[in-house]
Amino acid sequence: MANTFYGKKPEVFLVREKMLQTGVDMFLDIHGDEAIPYNFAAGSEGIPSYDERHAGLENAFKQALLTITPEFQDDYGYDKDEPGKANLTVGSNWVAEQFNCLSYTIEMPFKDNNNYPDPLYGWSPERSIKFGHDMVAATLAVTDKL
Repeated sequence: MANTFYGKKPEVFLVREKMLQTGVDMFLDIHGDEAIPYNFAAGSEGIPSYDERHAGLENAFKQALLTITPEFQDDYGYDKDEPGKANLTVGSNWVAEQFNCLSYTIEMPFKDNNNYPDPLYGWSPERSIKFGHDMVAATLAVTDKL
């Protein structure tokens, strides 16, 4: 990625430099999606180096989350990139390609999770915290594969 991409984002540039120095085994970029009312993961299927190892790590992580929490699902989300067509300026794609590691963008709903709705509170800070704990448990479930 060109340094011009980071021209106005020194914190991103510095984190990227540290990642290049130390390496990366796993990367999760956590976001909220305003349009899709589900928790889901966007993988790196379209990166040039995507292979069976990447697919296995992604599947193991997703299966762990599916087992751990009803908040996660794998039916709704973003379209998968075609092989070799990933946008490598997307952080999780760049990291997966650069470090040959498990790299996901995790999206959470802004209002509520349609598969597990809470009519009183919707998607709340407390649910985000619980989902964060579930992400740590899923990470621990795949650590030996990294």
